[in-house]
Amino acid sequence: MSEVSCKKRDDYLEWPEYFMAVAFLSAQRSKDPNSQVGACIVNSENKIVGIGYNGMPNGCSDDVLPWRRTAENKLDTKYPYGGEDGYLQP
Repeated sequence: MSEVSCKKRDDYLEWPEYFMAVAFLSAQRSKDPNSQVGACIVNSENKIVGIGYNGMPNGCSDDVLPWRRTAENKLDTKYPYGGEDGYLQP
């Protein structure tokens, strides 16, 4: 029978690492084959107020998006919309 500890764990995630993990997990929802980006928006009380990932805005089908993009500069292959837009703009 294992002994139950009477003190708290010391190896838990700090807030920044926790929020980055949430953002990373959110990024896994992206359908973009070239880049997956997640966002986790937090208030001053360490409460998550929004999460998102790069994808088409609500109401737009990502099935008709031409995912194949090429360019010399990798930044030119990015679409200007992401999941965080709805949270960052009023």
